[in-house]
Amino acid sequence: MKRYLLRFCKKGNTRFLSHLDIARLFKRAMRRAGIEPAFSNGYNPHELINIVQPLSLGYESESEYFEIDTVKAYEAEKLPELLNMSMPDGIRFTACREVERTSNNFSNRTVSASYRAVLGLEREEFPEDISSFLSQDRIFITKKDKKTKQPVEKDIKQYIYSVEPSVSDDGGVVLYMMLRCASNETLNPGKLLESMFKYYNIDKPLHECRITRLDICTGSAEEGFVPLYESFQEI
Repeated sequence: MKRYLLRFCKKGNTRFLSHLDIARLFKRAMRRAGIEPAFSNGYNPHELINIVQPLSLGYESESEYFEIDTVKAYEAEKLPELLNMSMPDGIRFTACREVERTSNNFSNRTVSASYRAVLGLEREEFPEDISSFLSQDRIFITKKDKKTKQPVEKDIKQYIYSVEPSVSDDGGVVLYMMLRCASNETLNPGKLLESMFKYYNIDKPLHECRITRLDICTGSAEEGFVPLYESFQEI
């Protein structure tokens, strides 16, 4: 068997496709392209595919990852072209590499993700310095508990690696963020924005902000983050 890691982007209206919708779309595209996935063993075998750290609904992305195990070898550089023949506008595979097969998938290797958030605010509507927010001993968000389904507060201070404000060419505020993105510890950038807006008394609906994930990374804050596609040696 062989394993391939493909990089793709998700833009425009496809940001409203759920993770399950994307998975079904990719499975159909593989069948149409004649790509034979490997299957798991057991009573309910399934394709050995994985979308690395699925993106939250409503967000765009410049660099997402899809890994597949196949029963035979393919030319890695041709797989994006074959899959793109069945993709809707907004989703495009941009690169592919053959990678070493291990028991762990790439979701277990990720540490962080970088984001760009276009806030839809003018420069004078946003504080010049956000260090007071970031320097708090604890930064809370409200999320729903998976078991009780009740809202609970969670301290996400340790999940924030960096937040850098910038100004776009048209004078709008843009935030560049590096946040925790791991298999069991992921910070949704929208939740961070909600907490920041509340702290600074900014009346801005979250759905009016345009959030884009720029890349998913391995590495560490101490030694530096590395984009997933560059974090291993190509076979």
